[in-house]
Amino acid sequence: MAKIGKHQLMNRYAHLVVLLAAFCPVFAPLSFAEEIQPGAVFNMSGRTVTLTNLESIPYLESDYSKRYQFDSFSNPKLKELRERYRLDDVVAPGKDEFDRQVHLMDWTHRQFKKFGRPSTKTRGALEILQGIEDGHSFFCTQYAQVLISAAASLGWVDRPLALRRHQGVNKVGGSTEHTTTEIWSNAYGKWIMLDPTSNLYVEKDGVPLNAWEIREEWFQHGGENLVFVVGKERKRYQKSDLPVNLGRFEGFGDLTFEPDEPDKYGFIGYVPNTDLMDAGFDYGQMFIVKDAICEGTQWHTRELPANPAVDPYFPIGQAALSFSVVEGKLIIDLRTFTPNFDRFEMRKDGGVWEACSDRLEWSVKTGANRLEARTVNQFGVDGPISIIEVEVNTLQ
Repeated sequence: MAKIGKHQLMNRYAHLVVLLAAFCPVFAPLSFAEEIQPGAVFNMSGRTVTLTNLESIPYLESDYSKRYQFDSFSNPKLKELRERYRLDDVVAPGKDEFDRQVHLMDWTHRQFKKFGRPSTKTRGALEILQGIEDGHSFFCTQYAQVLISAAASLGWVDRPLALRRHQGVNKVGGSTEHTTTEIWSNAYGKWIMLDPTSNLYVEKDGVPLNAWEIREEWFQHGGENLVFVVGKERKRYQKSDLPVNLGRFEGFGDLTFEPDEPDKYGFIGYVPNTDLMDAGFDYGQMFIVKDAICEGTQWHTRELPANPAVDPYFPIGQAALSFSVVEGKLIIDLRTFTPNFDRFEMRKDGGVWEACSDRLEWSVKTGANRLEARTVNQFGVDGPISIIEVEVNTLQ
């Protein structure tokens, strides 16, 4: 599985911050790892300090990130869901974090036995799963609810998306609207679309995509470079391979991923909460991205982000790292937007991880020095690792 390198991550977010500054004044970047570039030299108490490497996803805060209400570690329903359905065992076969997330999506998809308009009223994953046992039918909205809360019970942030076909197109049957999700991947340092109803995610060049990236590839580039990856077995399909049969359901027939299914990405609605077992979907605070291809189709009236490639995609889980020389001392500052945050951890020169504060003095030696930092949430999930490396020499 191809992953994004750390330099690619830093470059992506450096570009993101530039876009924010230029187009999106609602964002207030509070810590810029990219402001000081590798190669910068500092004088520190008779020694020169050269920054040789700095890799860090920045802390970004916006009107959109502030809308989100995340499920809480203290919610007893999460503990019940995790234990009753043995979700630790479900994801255990995964080779890494993202593979475990895919296993959870696959498990969610396979819980549903009858597909169709819900035959009972439910709120949240526990009620839906009980409804499945009682023989009720459900559709995409309930698939998403189960995955979002199951992910939350394991310490991951998966958020709901509401989709609507552009221009009302419905070429090959199926529904006009759809509910899916985006999960935050610490491995890739980005949001990734996971569709539990279709049991798939979408790649380009080996990298999983978020909903906006899928939309751009589909409508602007014809979708020829997209790969549709189905289930934990990772079966891969090109556009030319569609439709994909996802299974047969009693009273419904075959559930398929049709050749025009990505048309539903015409409108993307970001529903800003994950506490679905208690609150349901917060459609009132939902914000939507759309453009000229949506003209002629009416949907919900909501706030439209100025930059849809950026505004909804604030990073989380990061240890945003910046440093400065203060009174001859090298000071490291850390910031994060981590739901259910527990602590920062750091390690020096490949040593052991230790809990640390959000500001620490870095004692460096002559020669090469490396410091890594990360977050840990209350579920014990580690965030992406930030890295700073410096070369220290005595002044001649």
